[in-house]
Amino acid sequence: MEMYNPREAAKKESPEQQIIAASRRVEYDRQFKRAAEDKLNQENPTPENVFKVQAQGIARRIVEGANELVNKKGKGEISNADFASDMAMVDQMVDNLGNFTTGIEKSLAIYKEMLMEGTLSYGMDQHDEAVLQAIDKGEVQLALDKEGRVKMEGKGNHAIKGPFDVSIYDFYNIPQPVKKLPPINNLLKPFVDKLGVDENGMPITRIDQFGNMIYDTGDLSEHDADILDFTSNAIVEAGPEGIRSYLGDHLNLPSEEVKALAENINYTDENGNNWANQADAVAHDSMKDFAGGQYRRQTRPHPDTIANNASRSATEIATQKQVPLINPDPKAQEVQMQQTEVMQTPQGEVAETATEDVVGPISSSLQQPIQAQPEEVSADITEQMIAETPLKMKTLSAKDLIKKYS
Repeated sequence: MEMYNPREAAKKESPEQQIIAASRRVEYDRQFKRAAEDKLNQENPTPENVFKVQAQGIARRIVEGANELVNKKGKGEISNADFASDMAMVDQMVDNLGNFTTGIEKSLAIYKEMLMEGTLSYGMDQHDEAVLQAIDKGEVQLALDKEGRVKMEGKGNHAIKGPFDVSIYDFYNIPQPVKKLPPINNLLKPFVDKLGVDENGMPITRIDQFGNMIYDTGDLSEHDADILDFTSNAIVEAGPEGIRSYLGDHLNLPSEEVKALAENINYTDENGNNWANQADAVAHDSMKDFAGGQYRRQTRPHPDTIANNASRSATEIATQKQVPLINPDPKAQEVQMQQTEVMQTPQGEVAETATEDVVGPISSSLQQPIQAQPEEVSADITEQMIAETPLKMKTLSAKDLIKKYS
């Protein structure tokens, strides 16, 4: 998938999503757009208070049934076994009533908050949303059946399909609101950026097809296991409601398609991966596609390879130009260095050139050869030689003189 843009996604609402949005606007107006005079001139109690009254009425009926059993037991009209069985039923009814009351009040409060904030997901089953709206309106109520069991009964109004019957015995089937997930790229982009890199953010070191060391994050297919592990954890973390939101809000799948995918349980995809349901598999495939679209393979030369290539290139160039490189085992080579000396004579200035033996290694660089050290000469000899010569030399050292007159 492409980078998710919430504003762009909102512009791409399907006809079904537009119907759901319109239904929610009507419900929003009903719950929150009330004028001050309407609050001061109520025709009926608010649905929340109606529900509490229903719960209190059911509780009184349960208590009355328990008292009746006690009276029958006292009169001997019921056996001990029947009394114990019926009282166990009473205890179960009390527990169910408490669970229903707590669960419904919690679900209604969350639904109201999401409705006000505009964070309800298009992935929410519209049967569930219709039931919550009907409970809030008082159209689905708490009741006791003929056997005295607690249930919710009434009618809901599906935003697309219309009215349907409601009969809920198990409190855990109370509908839960589904909140819209944040943009999915906020979750996936940081993960993708870390594929194939070390703790310092550098691509890992590999050996290429030529046997050279390189920095390379690798092909995307090399990270399939990491992506599967990440998406699987993300799916578990998001939960069923989060996956519904991902499919409905991020992929813009129709509500009925999301419902069908979520209810196709124990699903095995074409790669042999097992999923709790097909919705999880579709979410994984989508996130994997997103990762593939964002992944950019990074390759950089390794310093060792750079050094080896430079050395190899230098050798090739030297060979082509027949220029010797530094001799790894240099031998002393004698070289003559020339130096020009300027002297004052009675006939005028005279320039002479002297040569000097130098011993040292020769390199391919432009550096001068190392001069051999001359033998030490005493200061007396130097002074004597200077005194005996009739010439006046410009800035000549003792070593120069020795070389000239030796």
